[in-house]
Amino acid sequence: MDAEHVAGELESVVLTEEQILTRVAALAAALAEEYAGRTPVLVGVLGGAATFTVDLARAYPGQVEIAWMAIKSYSTRNRASGSVRLLKDLDLDIAGRDVIIIDTVIDTGLTMNWLIANLRQRGPASVAVCALMKKPDTPDFGETPAYVGCDVPAGLIVGYGLDFRGHYRNLRCAAVLSPVHARG
Repeated sequence: MDAEHVAGELESVVLTEEQILTRVAALAAALAEEYAGRTPVLVGVLGGAATFTVDLARAYPGQVEIAWMAIKSYSTRNRASGSVRLLKDLDLDIAGRDVIIIDTVIDTGLTMNWLIANLRQRGPASVAVCALMKKPDTPDFGETPAYVGCDVPAGLIVGYGLDFRGHYRNLRCAAVLSPVHARG
């Protein structure tokens, strides 16, 4: 779906389809340089990061393995609480492996910090984070390397796999949903 199909529901487009593909290619190249000669495990966070994970894997110029986790983050009054529930765990052992957590957008960083801690308990050789977008005021992840495509404004980001109440995942761009539609 193109942005013009839902233009009245969007506040602004933050990344066009072309900009997304350019940033995905740049992130894949940076990761390939860092992990040259190794086969990292891309851990995609379902469901929002499915599109990004697959596109990143396709752009990666070497071998990667893809694994999936699904988690549910809880919030109170539209603020992340830091409470996370694991809905789907990895189907493979990551002990001794290079793990890259893939997420489309990092907001507060609370869920990502939970994922990093959870995966580190499993004995990987390394853990890194790769996100296409990062919202303002997101904290660093300590000594965990983070590869980020770009900073985006605050607001509810939809498109490129990200949804609001099940809608907009198939939007080819990434956009801020208008506040009127974000309440609805």
